[in-house]
Amino acid sequence: MSADKSGGKPVATNDRSRWGRVRFGRHRPHALWIAAPIGALGAAVLATIAVATGSAGARPALGGVAIALVALWPFTGIVWALIVDRSTLVGAVKNPEQSVESFWHDRAASGAFADTLLIGGLGTVAITLSGVEPSAVFAVAAVVLLSMVSFGVRYFALSRQR
Repeated sequence: MSADKSGGKPVATNDRSRWGRVRFGRHRPHALWIAAPIGALGAAVLATIAVATGSAGARPALGGVAIALVALWPFTGIVWALIVDRSTLVGAVKNPEQSVESFWHDRAASGAFADTLLIGGLGTVAITLSGVEPSAVFAVAAVVLLSMVSFGVRYFALSRQR
């Protein structure tokens, strides 16, 4: 809301923007104006920790600056995602949990979980009976890969059915 010059009455304004806004009481600042300084602070703290622990390399100042620059946008993006009001984004779906894509995701995830349990259990029995002792890293990587492939195939199949 902004004040009209003629009588001080509130005038409705369009609060939707490409980057969204944050609700702080009656104020609605742009979300990026809040997220950028907080993201920069997080990146600076990470760089300071890396320099203090000796993890920044042989040239700590350069390593710290590099870490801060690399971490700046991910930190800013995470903060933005946490604080933005979805109703102020241009083109945002009102109820994303009720979309067809959300339905596909739920079905694919539940099927992939069942696949992981079934194949993981059968694989454990097969490894036990065969006497082979794979490394833990290989076993975990295989389970994660199985889950991701199962989810991807199921999601693709569901999207093609509709």
